Amino acid sequence: MHLTHLSLVDFRSYPALDLLLAPGVNTFVGSNGQGKTNLLEAVGYLATLGSHRVAADVPLIREGATSAALRARIVRGDRAALVEIEIIPGRANRARLNRAPLARPHDVLGLLVMVFFAPEDLALVKGDPAGRRRFLDDLLVARTPRL
Repeated sequence: MHLTHLSLVDFRSYPALDLLLAPGVNTFVGSNGQGKTNLLEAVGYLATLGSHRVAADVPLIREGATSAALRARIVRGDRAALVEIEIIPGRANRARLNRAPLARPHDVLGLLVMVFFAPEDLALVKGDPAGRRRFLDDLLVARTPRL
């Protein structure tokens, strides 16, 4: 699986972003506060429909904007898919797959699979068992979305 393109509109610090990604390792370099973690958070959101940093979606929307949009082109073998998520505060988020609306945003789960390790994840080892159970639940859903 390969993420070839990431597009953000009003997500965190990005009013607009179009980013082409190459196969293999991609490195983001910049000073503190430049938005490197925001990029990873956006990819994580597309993969899991959640943020590793906040529980609610409202902080994901750039200040002054009414919604945020995330778009990713994913290539798996010889097949490509376009996944789009619109984050709308106070209403249900919307999802589209290859430009076709989906009845439920959760239907995109499993299309993009990623491993994300953040400093907060040390709680898996050091923290209480509830965090480990939540991690395993998320892992099962990523592996088998119908669960």
